[in-house]
Amino acid sequence: MHFVTPLGALFKGMVAGAIGAYAQNVFFKHTAKLAPPTPEGAFTPPEEEQKSEIGLETTARRLAEGMMKRGPLTDAQKRRGAKIVHYAFGAMWGGLYGLTRETLPAARHPLGVAAYSAAVWMLADNVLLPIFRLGALPQKYPLKTHAYALAAHFAYGAGTASSYETMRRQFWDAVGASFWALGARRKVLKRLPVKARPVARVVIKDLARVYANRPIERVRAATMH
Repeated sequence: MHFVTPLGALFKGMVAGAIGAYAQNVFFKHTAKLAPPTPEGAFTPPEEEQKSEIGLETTARRLAEGMMKRGPLTDAQKRRGAKIVHYAFGAMWGGLYGLTRETLPAARHPLGVAAYSAAVWMLADNVLLPIFRLGALPQKYPLKTHAYALAAHFAYGAGTASSYETMRRQFWDAVGASFWALGARRKVLKRLPVKARPVARVVIKDLARVYANRPIERVRAATMH
C-alpha cells in the first residue's frame, strides 16, 4: 500500500491545483467563442474601480491596497496580480483535493473527480463570489452561463486530478528511487571488487525501478534474498 502523509498530500495537491488552474486557462482560451456574455444588469459592482476590472483583478487590488496598504496598482499590476490570485486559488482547492483524495477512496475515481469539480464550482462561483461582492447571486445568471462555468471547473478538476496522480505514482517515487540508488551505490560499490561493480550497478538500477513503482517494503524484501 502506498502511504502518503497529510503534508505530502497537501503539498502535492497544491502543485496539482496550480496545474489545474493552468488547464482551466487553456479551456477558456480555446472556448472563448462559446463563452456566453454576462447579462446586462445582473451585477452592480459596489466600487467604481470594479466596473473596469475582472473579478480576479478586483481581488488582487483589494489584497494589495486594502490588506497590504500598497498601491494604487496600475492596470499592468492588476493583470499580474490577477494571475497570482488565480493560481493561488487553484492551489488552495488543489490542496483540499489532495487531502480528500487520500482520505476518501471514492474521490479517486472519475465520478469523484467530477463531484469535486462541481463542488469547487458551487462554492467558488455561487457562494464566495457573491459574498465578496465579486459577482451576482446565482439566480441572476442564465443556465448557459452556469453550464459554461461548470465545464471550466471540470477542466480544472481533470487537470488537478491527473497532475496529482502523475506526481503520486511517478515523480516523487522516481525522486526517492534516485536518492536511494545514490545511497546504495555509495555503500555497496566501494565494498565490492572492481570486477563485481558493473553487476552491482545493474542490480541497484533494477531495485530502484522497483522502488519507483512499489512501496519500499518490496525493495527491502528483495534485498534480503
